[in-house]
Amino acid sequence: MAITTSVHTQKDLLTHFQQLALQMLGSNGQQASRWATLRRAAIERLPAVRFPTRRDEDWKYTSVSAITNETWALGRAVPIAAEDLSRAFFDGLDALRIVFVNGIWQPELSTPLSEWPKGLTLQPLVEAVDRHGNEWVVQVLKQRLSHVNPFVTLNTALSQDGMLLQTAASACIDLPVHCVFIATEQDEPFVQAPQLFVDAHPNSKLTFIEHYLPQGTAAPRYFTCATTQVRVAANAEVHHYRLQREGAWGRQINYCAVTQARDSRYYSYATDLGGMLVRNNQDVILEASNTETFLNGVYLLGGEQHVDNQTFMDHAVPHCQSNELYKGIVMGKARGVFNGKVLVRPDAQKTNAFQQNSTLLLSPTAVMDAKPQLEIFADDVRCSHGATIGQLDENAIFYLRTRGLSEKEARKLLQFAFVAEVLDRMPDEPVRQAVCQLVQDKLDELS
Repeated sequence: MAITTSVHTQKDLLTHFQQLALQMLGSNGQQASRWATLRRAAIERLPAVRFPTRRDEDWKYTSVSAITNETWALGRAVPIAAEDLSRAFFDGLDALRIVFVNGIWQPELSTPLSEWPKGLTLQPLVEAVDRHGNEWVVQVLKQRLSHVNPFVTLNTALSQDGMLLQTAASACIDLPVHCVFIATEQDEPFVQAPQLFVDAHPNSKLTFIEHYLPQGTAAPRYFTCATTQVRVAANAEVHHYRLQREGAWGRQINYCAVTQARDSRYYSYATDLGGMLVRNNQDVILEASNTETFLNGVYLLGGEQHVDNQTFMDHAVPHCQSNELYKGIVMGKARGVFNGKVLVRPDAQKTNAFQQNSTLLLSPTAVMDAKPQLEIFADDVRCSHGATIGQLDENAIFYLRTRGLSEKEARKLLQFAFVAEVLDRMPDEPVRQAVCQLVQDKLDELS
């Protein structure tokens, strides 16, 4: 893929983004609020932002020219009927719903706040900052002003509707929260910048789902610049599903940051099926002892899709455990990337860290770049990592054909079995069944 656009073009695009953001801030009538002050600080930093190129080590396998070569408008509130949401919902899943259309919260399509269970609250970020003075949100937004990832600063500047999802202490929320981000057709290419903050208080339990997809079968040209911030307090447990089904012309840069307090547990289940260009950054900081972290990922790529998964696990304290398993299938002229870094700091004795990435390459033009990394500065640890890239076992295909399956059926069965190890880790039955069906549909499409 080509090197990204010139600095001159980048500056033009950033100036354009700055003008759009200032217009949006003015139209919201919030110029004097604390929220607006934070937003304006991010907007003013945009001209100093530099988009990465493949000369940057962290972006050496991924060009963002498909983003920087476009001129983007802001997503706007486009009417959408409730019946048009059927593709986004899962059969048998009883969930609380938060619906965004082109990056804008749609309360009339979401579960009414009056019906939310005791112990769980949802607030727009502007309300959390200005009315309730949430210092955690303020601190995070300030840190994002000079973030090493330029798309995090861009998200802060362009976000139209950010939301805070918060549990009470000792609250066990039985219903999952299904966050649906729908992109609809506009007259020109547009950018949506959703922000989601999730704060699980001590001894609480929460499941939430991020779900990205276009409306219907349309193929709008859009860019999703998304951020998710998760704080898991002491002895809390969070299950985080992310299902990416962006359209054929959809581009997504997704950044998720997680911090864990003592005795907490965080489970991530990521599935990438769509998108033209997708980059996922998952950063986890283990801030206190006895934490457990599980990152699970599946990616199925065909055509000329490009999906880049970057994970960073920061073991900063002793007696913590992390487990990463990413598996994918790459066909056609698609390209997959996995870069997983585990850092074990000097004081992080008794660390137990495992990481594995496995990929099937099923065409001569498919590409997979795998770069597992371990940096260990402690001596009493158990750490391992690995990466494998291979093809289907022809003997296994022959065996299945002797049992009456066609070659196509045999290949599909083996492909599904390959990724099923990750899918089987999803504990929510309706979600797992829905994702398994989507994976089967994607395999049909690729074959």
